[in-house]
Amino acid sequence: MVVITGGSSVGTLDLTRDVLQTFPGTEILAHGISIRPGKPTLLADIDGKPFLGLPGHPVSAMVIFHFFGKPILKILSGLSRDIIWHQIKVKARASRNIPSVPGREDYVRVNLEERDGIFWAHPIFGKSGAISNLVRANGLIRIGINEEGLEEGEEAEVTLL
Repeated sequence: MVVITGGSSVGTLDLTRDVLQTFPGTEILAHGISIRPGKPTLLADIDGKPFLGLPGHPVSAMVIFHFFGKPILKILSGLSRDIIWHQIKVKARASRNIPSVPGREDYVRVNLEERDGIFWAHPIFGKSGAISNLVRANGLIRIGINEEGLEEGEEAEVTLL
């Protein structure tokens, strides 16, 4: 497996896709996905070998590796299908309103707190290039592709990091 970060967006210096297409036996499986953070993800098959182009921003790269890179590595390791997609998830309530835009699946960094047997997800807002957001987060709250965000107190699924 080949994993790189950066160079997969649409800027003039983002040449990863063009370079990949010069290799014989390359099939671009996806270039750009409806996930935030992580839209410029690039997935390819290069002559039977997986290629994962992570976004250049640290938060985006971590989110995409968590949901795509880890499962690919588990498949390559020969793990059973049950283990490949297994992630630890909990239900948690939003501690405040969390905005989102329909048309993409959002994964917002959160810090989970348990009070009286209920998990509360405190969103950690910030740019996908800010590493400090990763340090404070212990989960990713999922906002579905057709949702306009979460209201304070609304329950949603949180993937633990």
